[in-house]
Amino acid sequence: MSGVPPELPRDGELLSAAVKAVRKHRGMTTAEVASAMNMALRTYERFESGATRLNLDHIHRFAAATNSDPYALILSVVIGSSELARRCADNKMATILTVAIQRFDQAIQDRLMDLDARTLITAITGMFDTLLDGDETSEQAQAWLQTGAAELLSKRPKPGR
Repeated sequence: MSGVPPELPRDGELLSAAVKAVRKHRGMTTAEVASAMNMALRTYERFESGATRLNLDHIHRFAAATNSDPYALILSVVIGSSELARRCADNKMATILTVAIQRFDQAIQDRLMDLDARTLITAITGMFDTLLDGDETSEQAQAWLQTGAAELLSKRPKPGR
């Protein structure tokens, strides 16, 4: 045993794997996605290969073009699981979490600083434990997601420097 930890993938490699997984899940070609993103095919290929820096505008455009979850794409990189993006493509779980965090932040404001880690861990892991027991869908949930996703987009900074 050498004691050297295995080489972790680069951010670009993780995003590349996530984007490819979602594109294939949707049954789309690179040309179809590039066209839907209003992007030159070569530019899209560089994005999909992970050759470029992480670009939030491209991630959001890709998600719109593939009807997938942009926040799951980002979290795929953060947690080191490219499959998260494919798994959340249809149910938009990461967007739901992001909407809920945004609404909680707006409601609680500076009181958020007073919440201790133990309380947050208990609440959040409790939520996930409940999800492990079963899932429900409804029209009301779909409307909540659509409204929240629109609110997220309206608050997102415009691309560019």
